[in-house]
Amino acid sequence: MSNCKFQIVLGTVFAAIFVAGLAFWGNWFGGQLTKAEVDEYLIKIEKNLEWPQPGKAYMLESIKQWGYADDGKEVMMLNMMRYRDKLLQYEGTIEGYTGTPKESNYKYELGGKEVLLSQGGYPAVWGEVNLPGRNIFRVDASAANLNWDRLGFARYPNRRSFMKLMSTPEYGAQSAYKQMGAMVNMIPITPEWVVPDLRLITGLVLFGLFCLIGWIRAARYN
Repeated sequence: MSNCKFQIVLGTVFAAIFVAGLAFWGNWFGGQLTKAEVDEYLIKIEKNLEWPQPGKAYMLESIKQWGYADDGKEVMMLNMMRYRDKLLQYEGTIEGYTGTPKESNYKYELGGKEVLLSQGGYPAVWGEVNLPGRNIFRVDASAANLNWDRLGFARYPNRRSFMKLMSTPEYGAQSAYKQMGAMVNMIPITPEWVVPDLRLITGLVLFGLFCLIGWIRAARYN
């Protein structure tokens, strides 16, 4: 009987942790942004991010329009990065940093990842382009379509989470490394479907069946 109570308590604790994870990384308490909220975030973001112009002005206007049109759903943010030939020097530059542009961008990713996780987001896919300077397929030969060095998808539970990230002082300090090291396109999408790693799903299904069969056999034995 005591063993049964232990399993019930343990199962309850695990279930509570699982539900808490769903709530934190999901969109349970987010809701759609109001225009007033967006305007408040924009004031914080403008003060927090010392980014070079004209990119900063374009970013603020884009976030404004994107926030006003909030649908309350989760967001996947595509990051397309092209390393600079040398570190960019501007008003928000990290003084004394002497790494390469690639190293500067990577330093941002290491530090920014922790801030991202604290806001309920996470890096879903990230990696170097296999064919630097070439696309396997391209629409035309314009410079805007070529020479991408690194791509990544970051997942956010909603648009509010992204704006919270951008207004966090810790993110503001880390983001300078990205601006110094890489030219970046950030493109948000509302995912219509997401396919998880099928290897993981297969393993979880088999593990679940293993536990279920073991439980049935133990119940019959008892």
